[in-house]
Amino acid sequence: MAYAAYEDYVNLYGGGEADEAAFGRLLPEAGRIMERAVTGVDGVCKLKAAPPSDEDGAETVKRCACALVRALWQAERRDGCVERLDGTVTGRVVTRITAGQESVTYAAPASAGGGRRNLEDLAREYLAGVPDGNGVNLTYMGPYPAGE
Repeated sequence: MAYAAYEDYVNLYGGGEADEAAFGRLLPEAGRIMERAVTGVDGVCKLKAAPPSDEDGAETVKRCACALVRALWQAERRDGCVERLDGTVTGRVVTRITAGQESVTYAAPASAGGGRRNLEDLAREYLAGVPDGNGVNLTYMGPYPAGE
């Protein structure tokens, strides 16, 4: 599910970073991060079950998606990734080369491990206090209220 459009990203960040191809490639991952951040213990993803129906809530979801795309794009750049013209990403930062056994060590991606946790925290921070279409806080992690 697309939670934002490239136009939203350009309006927020001036388009000076990720281009439209990179935005389109990173938006699905941003969506998955947001969905994990708003899925309760019963497995109900509030963004899918009842997206925010008020204008402020919908705007906050767009802003969150754009902020996550920007963070993912910046993480790629920190990791030394290079985007090809066809949209695929290659390359990583080499941290060590050993000549004896021909060993090469790469930097761990910033979006993995602790970086992934930081992105989920960013999503929760944006979406905290935002009600879904049924009035349930998006970041409420308990079972979805019966009858909703």
